[in-house]
Amino acid sequence: MPATLNWEGTSQPVRICNISIYGALVSGAWLPVVGERVTLIADHLEVCGTVIWNGPDRCGLLLSHAIDPRAIISQADNHAPEASTVLTLQEVRPGHYI
Repeated sequence: MPATLNWEGTSQPVRICNISIYGALVSGAWLPVVGERVTLIADHLEVCGTVIWNGPDRCGLLLSHAIDPRAIISQADNHAPEASTVLTLQEVRPGHYI
């Protein structure tokens, strides 16, 4: 799902690869360092967070408050012209999905 990651006056396009109640995995060409406070923005989503790990083209975010990943994914599906991949979330206990 396409999104924007903002931090310290910088705005970069990213792709949300994975999202959960308190976290997100995003990929992009240029990403902030560990510890950086960020804002993740996508359709029907705007949430602050902190980068908790960083790799060459992706990083993990700890979100500042709980979100409903099912709602975010369903909104993304409503805007997708044609889904090529099916994503199914299974709640294994309250607030935890696989």
